[in-house]
Amino acid sequence: MSPQWFEFKGVADIPSPALLVYWDRVRENIRRMLAIAGGPDRLRPHMKTHKMREMLDLQLLVGIKKFKCATIAEAELAATAGVPDLLLAYQPVGPAIRRLAELVKAFV
Repeated sequence: MSPQWFEFKGVADIPSPALLVYWDRVRENIRRMLAIAGGPDRLRPHMKTHKMREMLDLQLLVGIKKFKCATIAEAELAATAGVPDLLLAYQPVGPAIRRLAELVKAFV
């Protein structure tokens, strides 16, 4: 029986729990997003689905410039990745207000 796409050698050497990223699948999903939307300008992916700089880099590479986030930590990650257009999906409250102001001051 041939292995499934998600199977790999050395699984016993991976500590658990672990995050496994199948980059070929990720790139194909991004390609499909672009095809379905009709281009990068029609997309605003939400960072909560991945929370990873590498995912942002792949999306920026194909021309996606607009992103959405839910937390200040996600906004900080996006800013350091060079995201030019970021929508914070929730109203900041408490200490998040100060962090957002500091972030804007540092990156705008």
